[in-house]
Amino acid sequence: MDYREQLKNPASLRYIDKLAQNVVDVPAEFSTAYSLIFDTDLNIAWRAAWLCQKISIKYPHWFTEKQFQELASLSVTTMHGGLQRGCLSILNNLEFPNAISVDFLNSCFDKMISPKSPIAVQALSMKILLRICTNEPGFIPELKAYLENIDYENYSAGFNSTRKNVLKVLNSK
Repeated sequence: MDYREQLKNPASLRYIDKLAQNVVDVPAEFSTAYSLIFDTDLNIAWRAAWLCQKISIKYPHWFTEKQFQELASLSVTTMHGGLQRGCLSILNNLEFPNAISVDFLNSCFDKMISPKSPIAVQALSMKILLRICTNEPGFIPELKAYLENIDYENYSAGFNSTRKNVLKVLNSK
């Protein structure tokens, strides 16, 4: 199947689910679908990330550590909110490698508190940082300090809900 052609047009949830099922039915096509996340056409790239995010829910083991690093790097460099969200959604479904880049960590902290970031990117950044804290408890004080000292009244209800839930987990550790 020509996934690039399929992803050129606006996609619905049902359509993306159908494409994801096609990839699941023919796993050899996963690498083709994954590679489209890096397409120069940002609309195709973010739709491909959405497609791969669906796959990552049930088949996180299909993603390699190298792909984790590629997605983390893309989430840092892209300015497209949908592509950021897609990359972070995939990463949140994967097992974290032992080494995570400092650029990615800093980007998650920055995006988490940036009012310019879409709420989904803020929330996913918080969730990823919480998962990192589980593996690296040394980050717990830093994440707690960020979340406790932020002027949360300037943020959305979605941000504050995620913030509250993350602090609850951090305070139980």
